[in-house]
Amino acid sequence: MNHCFDTAGRRLRAGLAASLFGVAALATALTPAPAGAQAWPQRPVTLVTPLATGSASDVALRIVIERLAGPLGQPLVMENQTGASGAIGAEKVARAAPDGYTLCGCNNAILGVLPHVRKVGYDPAAQFRPVGMVAVLPTVLVVHPSLPVNNVRELLDYVKANPGKVSYSTGGVGSPQHIAMAMFESGAGVKMMHVPYKGASPAAVGLAAGEVQVMFNAIGTVLPLVKAGKLRPIAVAGAQRTPILPDLPTVAESGVAGYDYASWIGIVAPAGTPDPVVQRLSEQLARVLKSPDTIARLSENGIDPFVMTPQQMATYMADDYRRMGEVVKRAGIEAE
Repeated sequence: MNHCFDTAGRRLRAGLAASLFGVAALATALTPAPAGAQAWPQRPVTLVTPLATGSASDVALRIVIERLAGPLGQPLVMENQTGASGAIGAEKVARAAPDGYTLCGCNNAILGVLPHVRKVGYDPAAQFRPVGMVAVLPTVLVVHPSLPVNNVRELLDYVKANPGKVSYSTGGVGSPQHIAMAMFESGAGVKMMHVPYKGASPAAVGLAAGEVQVMFNAIGTVLPLVKAGKLRPIAVAGAQRTPILPDLPTVAESGVAGYDYASWIGIVAPAGTPDPVVQRLSEQLARVLKSPDTIARLSENGIDPFVMTPQQMATYMADDYRRMGEVVKRAGIEAE
């Protein structure tokens, strides 16, 4: 199995400590807590998310932070700050005071992919301290109904028989949709035309309108279009089938051996944020994610909760960063 697709192995390696992110996390763990840190928070907390309003990641974060207000005693205010593929929002948090009042809700595209694609004003390892994962966004491969294919094998045959004629949409260069497709093309030995849009939702709308023929996207984003008959799902990107569409096979089951992709989203703080703040937020986040109410709300939107300690998240992010760098290099992905 191609190690670039080995998500299970990546999770098993979550206990390794000799990683760049792990070292950064250990270093920030030594930061002394200032007076009053134990009483955090004493005012509203801003959660900057460099992701578009209404995206699957945005929905996941909103579901979770509204349930954190009670346990923390203060509201978490979402601030969507897009631009430069998410770099602007991430840079803002990287430069923020490490006092626990400015956090970042980021996905793997911003922390694991973007620094490999373009020059950014932040270092994912040195300038952020992991707090905890929030969710995994199950991803599906969908096609426009006009495309005469019903499964992955038929799609691959069609692409090979029509070179240069099949295009796919994404939320932008280096977006989760782009990475998922780059991995698919590499594993299947095919090439399609990339049509980037300004966000995952517009990319799905473009596909439904017939502007392109195929795409990978979070199931929560495309499910309404699937139910409306405007898109046809043909495979699940992850290692396992999804209960939302239980009869839909995985890409790996469909012939692309070892294929396994899912987008994740988590919360990070500026490096140097005190231990008591990170520990309290991480513990409350885990409790919220394990509650039946949260699980149900996330599930309704095609989202799976993903619980990790800050230490586990640090190693996970480091491994993901390495893997995504390999995918970007192999696919020749560059900022436009």
